[in-house]
Amino acid sequence: MTREKQKKSKPVSARSRVRLRPDRGSYDIEIAKKIIDEALVCHVAVNLDFGPAIIPTSIMRAGDDIVLHGSIHNRVIRTLLTGQETCICVTLLDSVVAGRSGFGCSMDYRCVVLYGMATEVTDRDEKERLVYALVDTIIPGHNVRAPKENELSETIFLKVPLKEFSVKIRDVGVLDVEEDYAGDMWAGRIPLSLSAGPVEDCPRLKPEISTPDYAKTYNRTQNKA
Repeated sequence: MTREKQKKSKPVSARSRVRLRPDRGSYDIEIAKKIIDEALVCHVAVNLDFGPAIIPTSIMRAGDDIVLHGSIHNRVIRTLLTGQETCICVTLLDSVVAGRSGFGCSMDYRCVVLYGMATEVTDRDEKERLVYALVDTIIPGHNVRAPKENELSETIFLKVPLKEFSVKIRDVGVLDVEEDYAGDMWAGRIPLSLSAGPVEDCPRLKPEISTPDYAKTYNRTQNKA
C-alpha cells in the first residue's frame, strides 16, 4: 500500500478515521475486500443489557457487504436485529517483529475496522445461496447437501455494508530507535501464516470416498493479493 494510494482515499466519518499513525491507514474498499476475503474470523461488538460484549464469528463478503450468520438464539445476532450499530474488526497477522528493545517488539498486520447497522436477509432462496457461498468461502470446492428448512429458519443471516470503515496495515518489520541499531542483540521479522496440517478423514466416511484435492492443498492465502 503506497502513500499515493492512501492520499486518494478519505474516511467517510470522524470515528472511522485512523488517528494513530495515519500513514498506515487507508479507506480503499478494494484493500479492505482483499483482507476480508483472506480472513476466516472477525470480531463483532455490541452493547447488551449487562454491558459491552464481543464475539468471534466466521465472516464472508458478498459484494460490498459483510455477511454474518448465527443461531436465532444468539444474543449478539438478535441484538443486531434491533437496529443497534455494531463495530466489526478483521485482523490478519503477517509477522512477529523482534526489536532491540521491548518497545521495539511488535507485529506486522492487516486490519479492517467497520461500523454499521445490520440488515436481516429474509428471502428464503437468498439465505440458501448464502449457505453455499459461506461453505465456498471457508472451504473452496467443497460439496454439501441442500440445507433443510428448519436449518434455514433457525439461522439468521445479516448484511453489514462495507461503507464506514478503515484499513490499517503495518508492514515495515523492525523499526527501532536509531541508537538501538548499534546494539548487540538480534533483531528481525518472523513471518506468520495460517497453514493446514494433514487432513483427517471423518471416522464414519464411506470407504469408497477418497480425500479430495481441495482438502489436501487447502491454503487460506489463496485469496491474498
